[in-house]
Amino acid sequence: MKRITIKDLADLLQISTSTVSRALSNHPDISDAVKKRVKEAAETFNYIPNDFAINFRKKSTKVIGLIIPKMSMFFIPSIIEGISAKFNKEGYQFFTLSSEESLEIEKENLQTCANSRVDGVLVSLTSQTQNFEHFKKLDDLGIPVVIFDKSLSEEKYDQVVFNNEKDAEECAKQLIDSHCKNILAIFGNKDLEITERRRSSFEKYLSNFSDVNYKSIFCNSAEIVKEKLEIILEYEKFDGIFAMSDETLAGLNYALKVKGLSAKSYKVMAISEGIFPKYLNPHFQFQKNDGIKMGMMAANTLLDKIKNKDQKNINTYYI
Repeated sequence: MKRITIKDLADLLQISTSTVSRALSNHPDISDAVKKRVKEAAETFNYIPNDFAINFRKKSTKVIGLIIPKMSMFFIPSIIEGISAKFNKEGYQFFTLSSEESLEIEKENLQTCANSRVDGVLVSLTSQTQNFEHFKKLDDLGIPVVIFDKSLSEEKYDQVVFNNEKDAEECAKQLIDSHCKNILAIFGNKDLEITERRRSSFEKYLSNFSDVNYKSIFCNSAEIVKEKLEIILEYEKFDGIFAMSDETLAGLNYALKVKGLSAKSYKVMAISEGIFPKYLNPHFQFQKNDGIKMGMMAANTLLDKIKNKDQKNINTYYI
């Protein structure tokens, strides 16, 4: 059975399509009797309004494009939860596109958003993204953009990020306060700005203590963390370990189990969304990055840009 349209209802009731449309929206110029006839017919024949067409005529689709670097069990679900809570409250829908850490797919995703005439775009950048040249199409169409979590130093769009320097410094401080002298620091993808910010701050704090030795490694996945640590922990001894994310912490936990080592033997500090460590080991401590809060703030920032398109100020919001 084909989807019934306003034109079908108009033909059935022998009135104009504009009268049907105004009756369905309770327009004051339409009599109660006509409204009743139209609504009864709509219910009988299961008429479903075309929200996209309605909003498009209003020059608003009430749809947001969300672009993430990849689908992951780490952190991303909580961000989406925060985004969803805010958009649902404001009557917006959103669709999610994954760039799979590919710049080319990120470009395609931006084109998809442009073609869909979304009201705005939320983007967490891929590790390959070095500039915003491929965002020009959105700029030309006047589609607001907000960057979250993974960003660039170029301040072209509003950004919602964690205070990476402060979080990493606090983790380093906790290790020093626990009298750790031999520290292993596990970082993620070295090409990401978030990694560099956390590495720089962490190592800068440790450099103030001449009696502390530390080793830094970079790993693009939990599996690579496990593989590297299976070798490193065989030959080197540490009393403190820093994991810059939930993903690196997962690799660390796996490696310790494979080597038959107890987490009690180390002071482990991580930067985490907060849920994952509790299921790994109660001895792991962490500096919390609240994904839900980030998602809600990113969504709220984008909605402000949509409502105030003439505002040209560029801001970075830290959580």
